[in-house]
Amino acid sequence: FMMTTIRRQAASCIHALAPFLHDLLLGRLELVEGETDEYEGEGFSSGNSVELRQMVESVLAKAERLPPEDGKLDALLKIVREKEGLPNNKVLLFATFRHTLNYLHQHLLKHRIRCGLMLGATSDEDRVELRRRFSLPREDEDAIDILLSSEIGCEGLDYQFCDCLVNYDIQWNPMRIEQRIGRIDRYGQKSETVAIYSL
Repeated sequence: FMMTTIRRQAASCIHALAPFLHDLLLGRLELVEGETDEYEGEGFSSGNSVELRQMVESVLAKAERLPPEDGKLDALLKIVREKEGLPNNKVLLFATFRHTLNYLHQHLLKHRIRCGLMLGATSDEDRVELRRRFSLPREDEDAIDILLSSEIGCEGLDYQFCDCLVNYDIQWNPMRIEQRIGRIDRYGQKSETVAIYSL
């Protein structure tokens, strides 16, 4: 299960793998090392936790040496720049992992793109405020042009004023993709078509 989660994060955004490993694996390894008896039945022991830690540190070292080039981020920036030239410049982006979303948020801000970040931990009040700002016209100084969201971040909120959705990663359950699309492809959508990009 742990390796499946790591592979999914790497597929979502390889450049967010190092912070993901720091948060997920090292924290879990410390838990395993501190409570070995609890994990004996799962194949963990004080002996192989040392081996596992060495393996994790090796992967971390490689992840931290990744070159800065990121073709997936470049593809997103191209979509965002093209939308800037259209009457409706709004883009709603979904990703599974918060490390991916944090990475994208930092890079979009560096490119002076007005964006908001909505995670599962975002309070209801902040979610409503982010949606309000996302709905503002581009002329408004307080407007957000791209909203980055986790799956849970957009539950219960609709964005029919937006006609462009980016799946930065793909959920294993196709129904989750339909739920993402349903945030914009719904009653009240004024555009004749909606654009769905899957990266």
